Amino acid sequence: MTGEARQASELRVVDSIEDIGVTAWSALTAACDAPVFYSYDFLRSVESLPLTYPSTARYLLATDTRGELAAALPLYLQQTRDPFARPGEGDTLVRALVGHVWHCYDTRLLSRVPLSPDLVARFWDTLTSLAARYGAELWGLANVALGEPLARQLAAIGVEVESAVPRYRLPLRPHGPASLDEHLAGVGRASRRTLRQYCRRAVRAGAKITVVPGRGAAGPDVLGLCLQTADKHAPGYYPPERLGALIDGLGDACRVIRVELDGRLLATSICLYDRTRMHAWAGGSEYPPELNWSPQYVLFAAELEAGMASGLPMMECGRRNDEFKSRYGLQPHPLGRAIWRT
Repeated sequence: MTGEARQASELRVVDSIEDIGVTAWSALTAACDAPVFYSYDFLRSVESLPLTYPSTARYLLATDTRGELAAALPLYLQQTRDPFARPGEGDTLVRALVGHVWHCYDTRLLSRVPLSPDLVARFWDTLTSLAARYGAELWGLANVALGEPLARQLAAIGVEVESAVPRYRLPLRPHGPASLDEHLAGVGRASRRTLRQYCRRAVRAGAKITVVPGRGAAGPDVLGLCLQTADKHAPGYYPPERLGALIDGLGDACRVIRVELDGRLLATSICLYDRTRMHAWAGGSEYPPELNWSPQYVLFAAELEAGMASGLPMMECGRRNDEFKSRYGLQPHPLGRAIWRT
């Protein structure tokens, strides 16, 4: 019997990740090599203390004939703005049913078998029915990787996937750079010189760079700097208490990089880890005018070194700051949105 034939013909909806259970959910995510945003701990945290709120989680599930979880799609019913909308869009609050949360840049339909038009159509049709039931004005899937199976199958069933803000990444093993110097050898001379110069100046100034476990590391300075930096683009994107709870809840899947000078936090990065990727996910920097070096550049160098030290095949570097990331050799990974509106 094929994997496709084993899938249930109907989908069901549950209200909590706890209704699924950590064993069943973790088995599915492991089979799919799902990113950390689909881990049980991440979903449990954003369900109970959502980063975008008010928000209510729903989990759209398919089981096979043996009763095993075969496919799943987390959804969030929110009163929200789209923080990554084009200029002029997303300025007003709307009632939205969207997968995944805005803070995840890698939306997946988790499935034990290769995605097919039939499977994707059943999930999409059920999502559309739920949106009507809940009175959503906007619904769909955000941050779908273009050119990958989910985007291809959405197109195959006639669902338009429009281009969105890209994310950036750096392949590491087995063919990527093994050291910071090796990576910098491939970027422009001026960019290479600037980064190295700022790192040397930071060392001479006495800057302290540390990488610490996430649990207990999300103090007011880290959370405040993340909020302050994100507020330039999307006010309130990282609510401190809720972000702190998420970091504590992720345990070993989270590390925090700190760049300090004389006891003052100047830059920080919240890094998330899964089986195959390190995610330089969230963070921020200050820019004191008296410094002759940039905390942002020094933090970026520390992120690269942490990614290479992780031994993982891929480093994910998030969205925005396109010019800087391109200049320093990160590769854009196009994203799309399958979003419908009333």
